[in-house]
Amino acid sequence: MAILDSIPGLEVFVCVDDEPLQEYDDDGDDEGEVEHTQFAEYQGARTVGKFVESVSDKEFSIRINLETSYVMDCASLLFPIHIDGKRCWEPVLAKTYYAHSIQGSRVLSRVTINARGVRAVAPGIEEREFLQKFKFSKIDVTMDDDKLANVREDMKRIQDVGEIIVKVYKGGETKDVTRTTTARNVDLRSVGDKVHEKALKGDAKSHSASLGPATEPVKKSYVECQKVDGVDNPIAIFKFKYRSRDALKSLLIIERTPSPEPAETPATEPALSLGNLNSAQKTRLEQFLRELANDGGAGKNSPNRTIKREHDEENRGGEGSRKKRKFGPPVTIDLTDD
Repeated sequence: MAILDSIPGLEVFVCVDDEPLQEYDDDGDDEGEVEHTQFAEYQGARTVGKFVESVSDKEFSIRINLETSYVMDCASLLFPIHIDGKRCWEPVLAKTYYAHSIQGSRVLSRVTINARGVRAVAPGIEEREFLQKFKFSKIDVTMDDDKLANVREDMKRIQDVGEIIVKVYKGGETKDVTRTTTARNVDLRSVGDKVHEKALKGDAKSHSASLGPATEPVKKSYVECQKVDGVDNPIAIFKFKYRSRDALKSLLIIERTPSPEPAETPATEPALSLGNLNSAQKTRLEQFLRELANDGGAGKNSPNRTIKREHDEENRGGEGSRKKRKFGPPVTIDLTDD
């Protein structure tokens, strides 16, 4: 989970299948991409960055938790959510709507907000809208030279792609408002056309965010609320860069799967050449062959002969252990009898 040590009890997750995604620290240095202004330094000290794994066509949501360790020292909290550089939704958590969980500055029990998508007009149903859920869409990358002419355009298209940003502001008292239509449609679409690899500039962007069909009806609910410290002074900023597993490996965010070690090939023994024997070895070889010829292939000193002798001795149990045959009483046979 993404947390700031300076604000205990405030947690933000990116979830798939209602489960928080595993997070990996983003140690990248973005100082070259922002101005060194007072506001930039203020926001940088209140920003936490994480990488998460994205899977093509999977729906995702942003979950915000207030735990009991959080000190609610304002009337409300605002959470504007930007995905791929586009403002998608701004949920508001007001004490007046969570009186059973928040009393004064104390959070008595966990309070959760789930941002699952954006709202679209429900034609003919004034009091309701349709929910379009967030999902990851794969970026189609090409190395076709015909697309080189469009690299600048591709870079512009994907400049803000691959990042979810949640800012947290202290808010004042809220006021219910009624709207007959949604404030505006959110143009959150997949990148679409193929993107040349050079446009990625080694950033390994693999997915963009898009919206599913508007099929789930939800109740309209809008409030007005002011950011008490102004738009440049959020109390926290949570940034999530989403990439495929292969992209995370290429960026060394997660460990690569080691390649299997090649099996060692046993060394081939050199062929035996009688010509390489010295005189002593030749003499011993001639003696061995002579003994084989004299004994019919089993010389008296051969290993097989020795083993057989030991085997025979074991079977007989030795000469001393040989049992004497027992004879019955003598029988007299008369050979002269007719």
